[in-house]
Amino acid sequence: MIRPVTKMLTMIGLIMIGGCATDNMRQGLYEGFRVQSNLQSSPPERVGKPESPNYQDYERLKKERLEH
Repeated sequence: MIRPVTKMLTMIGLIMIGGCATDNMRQGLYEGFRVQSNLQSSPPERVGKPESPNYQDYERLKKERLEH
């Protein structure tokens, strides 16, 4: 019986933390996924492909898309 309650409280805590994420946390997550994605492909595989935008460029592009 303790196990389902613990799982539910853990999920509620994670949702609350995620909902209160600051810009620094979002930027860190974005940059982490971007670096991980870049490391998963070898340099020859990346030739000719555009580099993924950094967080500031990503936010700027997102705002531009929302305005149009």
